[in-house]
Amino acid sequence: FPGGFVPIDLEGYGAPWNVSMGPMLSDQAIKLRERYNKLGSVVSFFAYDSDKVSKFKVWGQRKNFNLIMGIQPKAKGAQKEEMFLDGVRTWKVTTPNSDPNKVILYYHGGAYIVGSPKGYYSLASNLADITGTTVYLPDYRLAPEHYFPAQLEDGVKVYDALISQEGYSADQIALGGDSAGGNLSLVTLLKLKEQGKDLPAAVLCISPWADPPATGDTYTEEMADKDVLLGPVMRKNWTKYNHDGFGGYYVKNEDMDPSNPYIAPIHGDYTGCPPVMIQVGSHECLLADSRSVKDALDKAGCVVGYHEWDGMWHVFHMEAKLPETIESFKMFGEFLNEHMKTKSIS
Repeated sequence: FPGGFVPIDLEGYGAPWNVSMGPMLSDQAIKLRERYNKLGSVVSFFAYDSDKVSKFKVWGQRKNFNLIMGIQPKAKGAQKEEMFLDGVRTWKVTTPNSDPNKVILYYHGGAYIVGSPKGYYSLASNLADITGTTVYLPDYRLAPEHYFPAQLEDGVKVYDALISQEGYSADQIALGGDSAGGNLSLVTLLKLKEQGKDLPAAVLCISPWADPPATGDTYTEEMADKDVLLGPVMRKNWTKYNHDGFGGYYVKNEDMDPSNPYIAPIHGDYTGCPPVMIQVGSHECLLADSRSVKDALDKAGCVVGYHEWDGMWHVFHMEAKLPETIESFKMFGEFLNEHMKTKSIS
């Protein structure tokens, strides 16, 4: 199997999942796990009760997030251009290896309350360089200033603008995103399908937050013990605030419908949708989200690339030079080469 993955049957799921079996964690990943144990405590400190929005903690989360992400190395020769796509501020990120006709519209993560093009410049530049693509990073609206469906509206708006304003065709565009951005890539896809528009060539998801109500069977104390980044904040949400998940961060209580596919895309109908690749760490509470999306895609007869990274944490791709990150981006590049008409130049 490509990339050193073999299918194994995980008890309780009844289906083969592609799980990275070797080599074991890189030396860099082992050291970073220790650092992320400390970072998880910082993330937990700034977590707040979604029923009682704390402007200070929102501010603290955003500053902390951009600081941590901002120190990550950019790809060699990376360039950024700020533009507005139908009014949404967006960074166009390229490297000398970028194909101008092969685009990833990448929605950043951050629980729909943090994240920005500035914070994601490192990830986007390395993704562009390794996959040979041009990456667009929209600065979509965030909660609590803007609640659902503002993020979905911006997701669709930017995709439409790439076609109407920038002159791309749908088959030159792949949607992508991590965590909340993975959610946004999936719900945008579903909305485009509902509207009868031309669909993108492919979708790339990194640890998608596809079940904000947290109904999956990996939202457990056992998994929280393994989840170095999100485990502490999940425990705080369960024990101190008595919430199952963090959907309330961006969806008002009166609008929260756990079965709404535009909130929880694990419930989406993906019939007729393009190929989707999902990558996720085996040690994260959101693992069930990825497995459930894969089930939904399989049910709809979609082409699916699915990989679980053994021992890795939520969106480890934030560490740009981690060997696992580099290999992961290479896999995304191969997937795009297979399903987009324009091939990488390297």
